[in-house]
Amino acid sequence: MHKHEALDMYKISISLFLLGVFIISGCASKGSGRPDWIYGNSSKYPPAKYLSGKGQDKYQAVARDRARADLAKIFEVRIQEQSEDSTRANRQTADDKTSLKLEASVSRNISTRTDQIVSGIEIAETWHDKARNQFHVLAVLDRMKAGNILRDSIDRLDDVTGQAIRRARQSDNLLRKIGLAHTALQAQLEREIYAKQLKIVDYSGRGLSSPYNLATLASDRDALLKRLSIRTRISADPLGGLDDILKAAISAAGFTPVSDGKAGYILDAKLVLNENKDAQGWYWQRGTLEINLIQTGSKQAQGSKRWNIKESSQNRAISKKRVRDRIDKILETELRKTIISFGSTESP
Repeated sequence: MHKHEALDMYKISISLFLLGVFIISGCASKGSGRPDWIYGNSSKYPPAKYLSGKGQDKYQAVARDRARADLAKIFEVRIQEQSEDSTRANRQTADDKTSLKLEASVSRNISTRTDQIVSGIEIAETWHDKARNQFHVLAVLDRMKAGNILRDSIDRLDDVTGQAIRRARQSDNLLRKIGLAHTALQAQLEREIYAKQLKIVDYSGRGLSSPYNLATLASDRDALLKRLSIRTRISADPLGGLDDILKAAISAAGFTPVSDGKAGYILDAKLVLNENKDAQGWYWQRGTLEINLIQTGSKQAQGSKRWNIKESSQNRAISKKRVRDRIDKILETELRKTIISFGSTESP
């Protein structure tokens, strides 16, 4: 054999060896079955079309739950970031207090408005790492399907807002106007959350702008609240001081308290209280606080609301003070929405 023939045979042997190594390596890689999404994005479920979350645990059920939670967390975190960015922008305008309150309302309701989207999450793939006894789960959300759900919800809420505004303009009943204005505002607050979700689902991040302005809707509703003049009337007050508490609550709620006969409405309050002392020396105050809103002209009742009262103390005077404090807190937090509800016959 010539020297150059031996060299050629050597090169062929090396080539066949390298080819064999490549084939063996490829088979080993394929045989391991490790999906591409374990340490990166899935080629089958690309980010342009799907949102994804991953979960890992030795129990498959736990890994599935973690994958769903990982995906759902995207909405909570990003919506919170959007709300914070919007709040910072609003702070640049010193007198735009309404917008700041609206953003706070949106943030509080994030968790209650993600269920519809999260229900569309699917478990796409599961891989068991036998060597480590770990289940890896990939959860996905189809951007197009989720986007269609969100757009349908947004369109519905825009319709609710438009109808409420039209009916409010046509109504001659102030309380009804307030109820409809509140319905329009609440619909747009809910829409705001869906719109923030759509920005996440939409790969372009554009979302869908609203034809209505939240700050304007809030301002219009609050202006109607001020037009509602209310005179207090106390039917029963075994403790004393209920009238002062009620008047302060009316003013804080945004209504106009008046003391003469020119009021459009009468707010009647009745406190029923029973006191007893137990064997351990505790004074218990149990009863109810009831309010009734009456239209002055027609004398017709517009609505009523009752709250249960229960307070105690080993000191009798303190037990009574706690009742007053409880009443003050109830009226401070619930009077406005209660009176508004008297003018609302439907909600978004």
